[in-house]
Amino acid sequence: MTSLKMQYNLLVKILFLTEWKGKVTMMEHRNVDKRFHAVDLDPYGSASVFLDSAVQCVADGGILMVTCTDMAVLCGNTPETCYNKYGSTTVRLKCCHEMALRILLRSIDSHANRYSRFIEPLLSISVDFYVRVFVRLHTGARMTKDSGV
Repeated sequence: MTSLKMQYNLLVKILFLTEWKGKVTMMEHRNVDKRFHAVDLDPYGSASVFLDSAVQCVADGGILMVTCTDMAVLCGNTPETCYNKYGSTTVRLKCCHEMALRILLRSIDSHANRYSRFIEPLLSISVDFYVRVFVRLHTGARMTKDSGV
């Protein structure tokens, strides 16, 4: 259905749509001349397994949008799982939704730093059972050292 809408709106030449093999597609587009201007990660559950390839396939100045629906993990129900997926531990507090956003942003920034890249948070949302962040990715070794979301 989405591809029909793309054809109707004459967007076929500028949009690339994929619904499967996300990691493979992103890894195929990690070269500077093949990178995407915008990538939207919206899996069921955690997006942590896609973050490494996602930060590599977004162009300099491009936007990465990430949704995570595993709020139980991010809000402190299972701190060990949170550490395994996001590299941070969490505790159950009233501000758990804000902590979930901060953990996700830190995880994205950590993945980006491995490739001399850093993030600029644009928008962070916590609604019902999920968190969603919009970040702009930049390249630069000097700024990477100073990045700390």
